[in-house]
Amino acid sequence: MKKDRSGLSFSDFERQTRHASGDKRPLSRSTLSAVLQGQRTPQKPVLESFLDALNPSVGERVEIMETWERLTDESREWQSGLVRVAEVSPRELGVNAGIRPLPGYVPRHFDPDLRQLIEDGTRQGCFVVLIGGSSTGKTRSLYEAVRAKAEQWWLAQPADTRDIYRLLDEPDRRAVIWLDELARFFDQTPALTKPQVARLVRAGHIVVGTLWFEDYKARMDSRVTGAAERELLVFAEPIDVPPRFRPAEQLCARQLATTDSAIRAALDASEDGLTQVLAAGPELMRRWEHAPPYARAAITAAADARRLGILSPLPPELLLEAMSGYLSRPEQAASRESWLKEVDAYAAQRINETSIAALPQEAGDRPGSPPGYRAADFLAQQLRIQRRVQCPPESLWTALIDRLDSKDEVRRLGDAAAARMRYRIQARALHRLATLGDGNACVELATLLVRRDDLQAAELVLVDGVRGQRETRTATTLVEVMTLRERSDPLRTSDPTAQKLLWDLLYDRGESLDLRARAERGDLTAGDDLANLLAERGELAELRELADAGHRLAPNLLTELLATLRRTTELAARAERGDRVAATRLDQITGAGAADSVPGIAELRDELTTGGTAAADQLTSLLFELGDETELRAEVDAGTPRAVDRLLALLMAGCGDDATAAEKVRRLRAFGMHPDGTLALTEGKDHG
Repeated sequence: MKKDRSGLSFSDFERQTRHASGDKRPLSRSTLSAVLQGQRTPQKPVLESFLDALNPSVGERVEIMETWERLTDESREWQSGLVRVAEVSPRELGVNAGIRPLPGYVPRHFDPDLRQLIEDGTRQGCFVVLIGGSSTGKTRSLYEAVRAKAEQWWLAQPADTRDIYRLLDEPDRRAVIWLDELARFFDQTPALTKPQVARLVRAGHIVVGTLWFEDYKARMDSRVTGAAERELLVFAEPIDVPPRFRPAEQLCARQLATTDSAIRAALDASEDGLTQVLAAGPELMRRWEHAPPYARAAITAAADARRLGILSPLPPELLLEAMSGYLSRPEQAASRESWLKEVDAYAAQRINETSIAALPQEAGDRPGSPPGYRAADFLAQQLRIQRRVQCPPESLWTALIDRLDSKDEVRRLGDAAAARMRYRIQARALHRLATLGDGNACVELATLLVRRDDLQAAELVLVDGVRGQRETRTATTLVEVMTLRERSDPLRTSDPTAQKLLWDLLYDRGESLDLRARAERGDLTAGDDLANLLAERGELAELRELADAGHRLAPNLLTELLATLRRTTELAARAERGDRVAATRLDQITGAGAADSVPGIAELRDELTTGGTAAADQLTSLLFELGDETELRAEVDAGTPRAVDRLLALLMAGCGDDATAAEKVRRLRAFGMHPDGTLALTEGKDHG
């Protein structure tokens, strides 16, 4: 029933309920306005006072109360985690404020567009993502926009994608869904996808989030992360947040500085960005650089965990285990209790006059999960750049894999290990995933074991998976492994050719052997595929045999590989024998001059540090062409896409006709490296 139909004004309601008795309450104008406009569900005493003033019939009163009780029950769970936007402090929403009290807000050039999107969202829903580096003001600008345009809306802060999915099933009460650090919700189960977010938007919700620029670029490259994440980000309204203020923004900041000491001090630090100084960014870096050993180890370990894709806080026991690999032997001799005391006294303490610590303690991501330590955003991002080509020590990998219970995070660790050719670590992660109930992990672990000629262990893993009925393809893979065992037996001789074929059989589960057999029977397509495969793997010796035998595609592929590797002597020899393609490529190489020697390595690496995944292929190809094994190894340590394949191809191409050297490369391909970069050329006990 509306006010106009009752014939009563706000003043009439206030007057009639002024002397309400018992649990009933007087009705103020603001309370009535909020209830009548549907901004809030009235509490029972308020509703009863309202009905007393309205004086409906007994039947109407009963019907209204029954409806109220039903709606209250339906919305109770929904409201359990919700508050009004106006009731939430900026720090609760993740505003990275390094100064207390919170400095004044400096308007940004994108504010009009951002606020218009939020205002439009109050009528029809929206999905807005602010993209920029750490401590550039993303969350503060988003907070100010939402506060300005949707102050009385409900606000939800989902802990994970399961919470987001629950919002889809709740009553139709519109809310601001706050997804600060959107990257936390990628790679989770269930997946966060465009259809789910689109449903939230169609229901009228305002979905907002923030994302680091490098994460955005990586997710937009579907070759790296998959099309679903790119589709979700394309659906969003992106707002770019640059790292530096524009001149007009600087002018506005100087005007505010006349009355705001924090902004005035930040402007004085001209070598650093204003938002970074306000978030204590430079001081955080100085704190890390001058940290005592245990605090430095803890901060670095937590930052490396972020680099490997772990966003949840690290419990103290996990952090202490991880720290050992960052300490010298004498430092490790002290008690772990003393380690933690230094961490709490130095790394976890707030910086003077700020609300920020290098390694703050935070509550767990979900109710009941233990509190832990998480590196400050700005520090994590800077160390991500500084330590990009440093593979974390084994202590961090094992502590994370053994103690984390999230399948999504353990999966990310396994992927990060594989990208760095740390196959023993990857096997450990896959074994852990299998114990956590990931049905695919058994098949992936068995594949790793087959590559290093541990067929018996692979069969045991798959048999266990079949018993657990994890995946249908587990049984299929078990049959394939048993077949490989039979095919491998005749190749287990001292003959170098047989040994090569054995390693190839184990590496690609018979693909190259099958191509060879079909090519020998005259299958031209199989011959083409074999030649391409050999070129990709740097198998110069066998590719040369195909070319000399007159294969239709092999000569050109051989020439291109020789040209890529700058093997001018062999190119010249082939040109003298009448190979026109070799002659042309030789002229191109010798005519390029010194100016063509090292093009753009620094620029490509700079692009990689900001998430430019397209630069990965260009950089690894360039290093391969330059024959730079050292720098390719560095990119392997960084987990750069394609670096492993390029390094193995370069090493194999360098073997020439040396069967012993080629055998070593094939073992490296099977066993990978230890976390410290040494070659893991023999079997390790890492598959449980």
